[in-house]
Amino acid sequence: MSKRTLIFIALGAFLLPFLVGGALMLAIPEWRPFGDPVFTEEIPAKRPPRLDRRLLEQHAGKPIGEAIAAMRAAHEAALAKDPSLAPVAVAPPALLAMLPDAPLPFPADAAPTDEAGLKAFVTSMKPGTETAPSTPGERWQFNLALAALGVKPEDIPEAIRLQTRPTPESDTYPVRLSPRQQELAGPLALGDFDGDHLPEIVAAGGSALFQVGEGGTLVGLDGLQGQEPGDGLHPGDFDGDGDLDLYVSRRHRLPDSLLRNDGNGAFTDETVALGLLAFRDTTAAAWIDYDQDGRLDLLVGSLDQPLELYHQTSAGTFQAIAWDLKLWVPRGVTHLAVDDVNGDGYPDLFLARDSGKNRLLLSEPADLWSDWRFIAAEGPFEFPGDATVSAALFWDVDLDTRPELLLASAKTGPDASSLRLLQADEHGTYADITEAAGLTRGEPVLSLAVADLDLDGYEDLFLGTPALSLNRVFANQGGLGFRPITVAVQGGYLDETVALLTSDLGGNGTADCLAVKSDGRVRWLEATGSSEPWLRLALPGQRAGTRLVITTRDRDWVAHTQTRRLGPEPTLTVGLAGGESVEKIEVLPPTGTEVIKSFDSLAPNQMHLLALPKPPLPRAVVPVDAPTDPAPASAEK
Repeated sequence: MSKRTLIFIALGAFLLPFLVGGALMLAIPEWRPFGDPVFTEEIPAKRPPRLDRRLLEQHAGKPIGEAIAAMRAAHEAALAKDPSLAPVAVAPPALLAMLPDAPLPFPADAAPTDEAGLKAFVTSMKPGTETAPSTPGERWQFNLALAALGVKPEDIPEAIRLQTRPTPESDTYPVRLSPRQQELAGPLALGDFDGDHLPEIVAAGGSALFQVGEGGTLVGLDGLQGQEPGDGLHPGDFDGDGDLDLYVSRRHRLPDSLLRNDGNGAFTDETVALGLLAFRDTTAAAWIDYDQDGRLDLLVGSLDQPLELYHQTSAGTFQAIAWDLKLWVPRGVTHLAVDDVNGDGYPDLFLARDSGKNRLLLSEPADLWSDWRFIAAEGPFEFPGDATVSAALFWDVDLDTRPELLLASAKTGPDASSLRLLQADEHGTYADITEAAGLTRGEPVLSLAVADLDLDGYEDLFLGTPALSLNRVFANQGGLGFRPITVAVQGGYLDETVALLTSDLGGNGTADCLAVKSDGRVRWLEATGSSEPWLRLALPGQRAGTRLVITTRDRDWVAHTQTRRLGPEPTLTVGLAGGESVEKIEVLPPTGTEVIKSFDSLAPNQMHLLALPKPPLPRAVVPVDAPTDPAPASAEK
C-alpha cells in the first residue's frame, strides 16, 4: 500500500467523525455533541436534555439565595466585559416627569411637577424655530406642556393645536376613579395570603407583604422580608392548606423560587426540595390543576427553553411532564392564560410567543396519563405583520359561562387594531368580534385588566398604554358591547402602565385598580360613586370553575338571575345590578346540573362565608408518580 494511500486513509479516518456528526446535526437539529441542543418546532423523539444541566451541576447543594447571587454577579461581570450584552432600555419621555400627576384633562388645581422645566420645554419648541414641533408626537408633547401650564386651547396656533381637554363621554355614569396615596413598588400580586378571605398585596417583586387596613391604609407584614425579588409573581395554594403560596419568576436565567406559606406569616423557599430548581429566562407562569386531581400543577414558559408543565405528585414534589404529554413549545413563550373555555371541567391554555405563533390548546383528557393531550383550537390568535401579544386574558364578557379571549399588542400598523376580542361558537371555533364589540383601538396597549366598576354585574375594561398616551377605560354594556368612559371616570392618566391588577381590596364592594408604571411605581385607583348593591362571597375549598347561580329581586319584585364562576381563588365580589334582595344562591360543580348546596335570603352589601362540603374529584387519570426520567442529581439535593 502506497504512502499516499495511507495518508488518505488516515485523513478519512480523522474526518469521518466530523462528517457523521455534521450529518446527524442536519438530521437531528437538537443533537449537539459540543454544546447545547437546538430545538425545533417538531417534538423530539427522545426526552430532550435539560439546557441548564451545567448550571445545575455548578450550583448543586447551594441555597437558592446563593445561586441567585452567584448568577447575578456573573451577569454583571459579563456586562462589564461587554456592555453590548445589556438590553437596550428605552427611557420614558422627559416631559412625563414634568406634567401634573393627574388624568387628562388636567384639573384646574393640578400643578405641574416641574413648572420651570415645562416652560423651558415649551420655549425650546417655539413655533417658527428650527426645533418647532413637526411630527405628530412632537405636536402632542407641545400641546400637553401648554395644557399643564394652563394655556387655553384657543391661544395655541390652529396648525399645531390638538385636543388635550376631551369632553367626558357621559354625564350620567356614576363612577369616578379616586386616587389613594401609597408608596408601593412593583411587581405586584394580590390574593388571600392569611386565610381571612380578603386580599393582601405582595409588592417589590415578592420581597414585601401588606395587609389592607381601614380606609385603605397599608399594614406591613414581615413574612417576605429578605426574599430575593423577582420579575413575576404567581400566587397559588399548591399545598391546599387554605392560604396562598407564591411562585416568583425571574428573567435572565436567574432561578425561580417557590415560597411556601405556613399560614402564620412566614414563607419558606421550597424550590430545590420540591424539584423545581431551573435556570432559564422565565417570562410567564401559571398554576393549573390540569388533571383535576385536587393538586395544583405548574406551567412555566420562558424565552430560552421549552415550555414545561410540572405535575404535582401525592408527595407534594413536582415532575416535568410536558414532553410526555406532547406539549411542546421549544422557546419564546411570552404570556400564558388559563381557563376552561369549553366547559368540560378541565383547564385550557393560551400561549403567546415572541414569534407571533400563538396557540390556544384545549385539554383532551385520557384514561392513561401518558395519553393526555392538549389539542390546538382554530381561530385568529395572531396579530397581522410582526405584531406580537403584549397581554392576554380570558374574560366572560357576557356572563354565559364561556370566557372570551382578549389579546393586546404593543405594535400597531395601518388600519390594524391593537386589541383582538375572540369568541368561540358552539363548535369551539373562535371568531374575531372586536369591531362588533366597539373595542377597535389604534394606539399600542401594554396591559389589560377587568373589574365591575359600576356593580351592574358585568366587568368593565382597563387598558394600560405607553407613556404620554391615555390609559383607557371601557364600560361593558350588559355583555353586548363597550363604550369609552375614560374621561368620565377620570382614568386618562399618561403613565407608561406595564401591568394592571384589580380586586376588591377593602372587601367593601368597590373595585380597586393598581397600575404598575414602567419605573416600578404604583398608582392605586378606587372606583367610587356606585350605589348598586353587591355581595362578597367566600367558598373555601372549592375548585376553580365552580358555578354560582344567583337569583335576586329588584324593588318591583322582578326576579333576575346571573351565573358566575370561581376563578383561581374561592372568593369573588358580585355586583347585583339593582337587586335589592338575594333570594337564593345555588352552588354547582364546574360541569353537570346537580346542585352542591343552596343558600337562601342572603343580605346584600356584606361578605358571606358559604360553608360547603369538599368537592369530589373527577375520575383519577394520572398515577401518583408519572414514570418520567429523573432530574439531574444536582436538582434533587
